[in-house]
Amino acid sequence: MTNYRELVEYYLINNNHEAENLSNILRQMDVKDESEMINRKNYIGHFTASAFVVSKRNNKIIMVHHKVLKKYLQPGGHIENKDLSPLNAAKRELFEETGITSDKLEYRCAEPMNELVPFNISVHKIPENKAKNEKAHYHYDLQYLFYINDEVEIVIDEAESSAFEWVGWNNFKNMDGYKNIAKKIEKQKLKSPERFLASIVDKNIFEGLSCIAVQHIIPSSVPMIKTLKKIFGTKLLVCAKPNSINREVWEELESYGVRIKIASRSKSFNEAYCEINGKTLIIDIGGYFSKIAQIEGLPIVCIVEDTENGIHKYENAISKIQYPIYSVARNPMKRNEDFLVGSDIVFGADYILHQTNKLIQYMNVACVGYGKIGYGICSRLREMGVKPKVIEKDSIRAIQAVRDGCDVLHEKDFSQIDLIFCATGSKCLDILDFRSLNDGTCIVSATSSDDEFDFSYLKEEYTMVSEGELFTEYKNDDNYFYILNRGIPTNFAVNSALGNYILLVHAAILSILQNHIKEGGKESKKHCINSLSEEKNQQIASDWLCEFC
Repeated sequence: MTNYRELVEYYLINNNHEAENLSNILRQMDVKDESEMINRKNYIGHFTASAFVVSKRNNKIIMVHHKVLKKYLQPGGHIENKDLSPLNAAKRELFEETGITSDKLEYRCAEPMNELVPFNISVHKIPENKAKNEKAHYHYDLQYLFYINDEVEIVIDEAESSAFEWVGWNNFKNMDGYKNIAKKIEKQKLKSPERFLASIVDKNIFEGLSCIAVQHIIPSSVPMIKTLKKIFGTKLLVCAKPNSINREVWEELESYGVRIKIASRSKSFNEAYCEINGKTLIIDIGGYFSKIAQIEGLPIVCIVEDTENGIHKYENAISKIQYPIYSVARNPMKRNEDFLVGSDIVFGADYILHQTNKLIQYMNVACVGYGKIGYGICSRLREMGVKPKVIEKDSIRAIQAVRDGCDVLHEKDFSQIDLIFCATGSKCLDILDFRSLNDGTCIVSATSSDDEFDFSYLKEEYTMVSEGELFTEYKNDDNYFYILNRGIPTNFAVNSALGNYILLVHAAILSILQNHIKEGGKESKKHCINSLSEEKNQQIASDWLCEFC
């Protein structure tokens, strides 16, 4: 039997703005069993199913004229006990009312993770029908979308319908009550981050498992978190990275029923706080679970780490790690994200500096580190007309920087520098560097400031003065300098935007989790960092191109 509650809950994750309109459905399902929800004698309201069929050739849609209601409607009707699902009911009603058979149809699935989720749920009042002795009641119509190559011959059910028409799209949009439905049908043709992520996984594989996911609570994380919510339901716990929380996004996620706690580096961030009770999959960003992973006997199935900075924390304790560890930090698809993060860090720094009438293009700029993010930083600077000076201890990367049009400093000489981007994740600035800075030098971190800077002796030598959230001044009698955005990467000052490229990494994470479960962990090795195969990477990349290009 169809799980109608799950169907409606999935629908609401995709259409949260309709929650109030559908609240009575959920309230009724709290007190009535599923069979009552399709009983046409349930006069509080019951589910029905209907089909919207669009001709690919001319974009016309089939409508039939309903005798009782005296207006054109899409084919549809009551769900019968013999129907395997509401989707099957919609196909049956379509055949009965038009003669169109299922073999001619192409179903446009609105939710790849559950094909029974309709593209629209319409709540409408049905007037009393004295001829059938039916009281006025509500229909909760589950509406499914189909395409057909061309208009076909229609055979109407003359007992219920008096005519049919293939309605042109513009006329359909202007029909009473169909404007929003037309918009939803048009939306199904658009590129969809959630449809892409949902196509990567088979929800059934994760049955009975829990998931803990460290995440940035920012707009670009929403598709991934919504997908995890669909997979794990109430068994999902999101641990928010404390320095990247957008309150509006937090509230949006809570409205989907997502449970959120704050991640931290303190001892209180332990297995009890994270609710590691049953078998649990962990998605980490920044090595938050690197210490918990050293505790033997926890029901942790595997851990996937997203970042280079985080994977270093696992590598440093690899002999003590008790569970399979995977990483996407060095996945080739991650390069797209890292490049855009670097570009976004420059964008955020430029925004912050504008607040004090400073312009990057007229500053002397250095970048410490020419890895994947450092490359993105320098590429964006060059686009702005700035020739950055690069400090890179890896000689091969230093050559790449020269090739790309940067100057290379062989030593950390900041005597002529106004702005420093730090992109190493390995404490590239210490007290000796801070002492050498010119007055007013601005510093930007590309990762957590605790990982990027060595703050030893700083508090003893400098007075810290916060000038709002965007500028922190450190000063003593010898010099003063600023750290932008409290040492948090500046891309988070402007709601870091990575487009659909971030989905490549999210898809890789989901694929790793799925493969680990399917293979029973046979392909993973203990005390080393595992990764996704080239074959899987190519498949994800191919799927991404199909969805977005």
